[in-house]
Amino acid sequence: MALHIAALDAYHDVVNFDCGTPELNRWLQTTARQHQKKLLSQTFVLVDDAAADVILGYYALAMRGLMPTEALPPAMVKRLPLHIPTLTLARLAVATHAQRSGHGEHLLVDAMARAKQVAAQVGGNLLFVDAKDAGGARFYAKYGFQSLPSDPLILCLAVASIPD
Repeated sequence: MALHIAALDAYHDVVNFDCGTPELNRWLQTTARQHQKKLLSQTFVLVDDAAADVILGYYALAMRGLMPTEALPPAMVKRLPLHIPTLTLARLAVATHAQRSGHGEHLLVDAMARAKQVAAQVGGNLLFVDAKDAGGARFYAKYGFQSLPSDPLILCLAVASIPD
């Protein structure tokens, strides 16, 4: 099994992707390619070289925009302006048949590294994620993401803290 992550392309089978969450399935099937064409987000898929059209998992990255520092966890606010540019991990999902195989971690680590590369080119102090539930928030917290004081399901990570 030779896995790799690639940009979503026309030959990837989005129709048969099922992660068990209809909203995430639908987004990949109906919206991801449109967002790529309009440069609203970029989607990356995890595939096995032996069946390169079958999507094992995916994530999408996008700009989040300017975030007021007053909304951030207090420990993150030191020496920052009133508003900072941010990125967002807009979606992350693993197909049901591939779950519990470490693919979510693989996708997240790749997304974090890609976000750091983007931030080095255009700026972006924090990487945000909107967790779907408390279990998702715990998953992201294991990788250093911190919840916002106003909403425990919105988490952020300082891009500078992402390992090279």
